[in-house]
Amino acid sequence: MKKFLLAVVLLLLGAAAGVHYLHLDAIWWHSWRMHQAPPHVDSLALDHYRADIQAQPVQGLDDDVSALTFNPETGTLFAVLNGEPLLVELSTDGQLLRKVRINGVVDMEGLTHVVDDRFVIAEERTQRLIEIEVPSGAEQIDVAGAPSLVIGLDLNGNKGFEGLSWDARQRRLLVVKERDPLRVLAVTGFVGAEPGAVISVHITELKPPGSPRLFMRDLSSLSLHDETGHLLLLSDQSNMVVEYDEEGHPRSLLGLWRGMGGLQQTVPQAEGLATDRQRRLYMVSEPNLFYRFVPGQ
Repeated sequence: MKKFLLAVVLLLLGAAAGVHYLHLDAIWWHSWRMHQAPPHVDSLALDHYRADIQAQPVQGLDDDVSALTFNPETGTLFAVLNGEPLLVELSTDGQLLRKVRINGVVDMEGLTHVVDDRFVIAEERTQRLIEIEVPSGAEQIDVAGAPSLVIGLDLNGNKGFEGLSWDARQRRLLVVKERDPLRVLAVTGFVGAEPGAVISVHITELKPPGSPRLFMRDLSSLSLHDETGHLLLLSDQSNMVVEYDEEGHPRSLLGLWRGMGGLQQTVPQAEGLATDRQRRLYMVSEPNLFYRFVPGQ
């Protein structure tokens, strides 16, 4: 009888470990929350997305791409690198178009396009946000004198700001902190402030309704979908992208494991996320891999 009970305990422990390893706990939680949310027809339906470009190396780069944003005015993607202080422009099929050296920055991890040639970049460890202009012919930019804001919230080294996204409708900058703790922040009053003027910055934390926290292991990036106002959160350690509506309810989920979304192999370490006006989803992963997902029918 003791041997039987021990076997049952070991089986249950093994099952629990499997659930934890495969991140099924996070999937179950989000699935449950989706069923609890009010009806909503304007979802991106990420579970129907399929990868039409996957694990494609970005040729011409020596360091990993660690952030991604889409510029609708040029129809191209912009990214920053994990080592060398470079901002790069990519085509929507992952081809390198140009490199721009950014002088005066350390540990760039976040990037978002705002309007015209204006972007905001984020340094992870210092939690400094920097607003810059990137003209079409620029080969290098110095951030000395550029508008900047240091938030310094829960400073803990390499677990700081990981992603940025500009919310044009509400004129706010959305920022994710990787973990310890996970945070999604909305920053208003910084982007677009008049030079030399007194600015009033407001920072609020976004949380799902009825829940004290986001049920993910980390946050690697985010992207606001302008048409719907829905927020896409990317978690590397949970291997998923989750769509949240404007009230904070989860609406759909894209798993990043082999066999999900047409993936032939699990995305190894997702780092950057962006969407375009055709509802296509772009992703970069270490070691320097490019992905594109297209909506299902």
